[in-house]
Amino acid sequence: MTVTTARCLIRDLDELLVEETVDPEVGRVYRPLGRDVADDETPEEAVRAAFRETLGVELSWVTELGDYDGVRVFEASVDDNWLYDETGVTVYDPDTEETTRVAWLHREDFEKYGERLRPAGLLDDL
Repeated sequence: MTVTTARCLIRDLDELLVEETVDPEVGRVYRPLGRDVADDETPEEAVRAAFRETLGVELSWVTELGDYDGVRVFEASVDDNWLYDETGVTVYDPDTEETTRVAWLHREDFEKYGERLRPAGLLDDL
């Protein structure tokens, strides 16, 4: 069985809300916030739940951008204006004892300065 991952990109002009992660092979990479899709939910339900559980916000205007090697990517907006006012947010999950860093990065960070956006091919389609 193939695990489907769903992620959702939020844009504010030329800035992208992305989650910072570390790939053991290439180092720091960024990706839209999301998670694996459970058997009893749709990919859209998974991204809505990821934003609700991680940031406490609801998504609106959710639209599918495409499938990138098994990663279903959506784009949406958030009605909670506080998120657009922040440069980044670090969220601690007491259940897993892990932190998630979500930040606004300018498109130029990827195009000119070499930051990596995953899944591959997403930046080209924006």
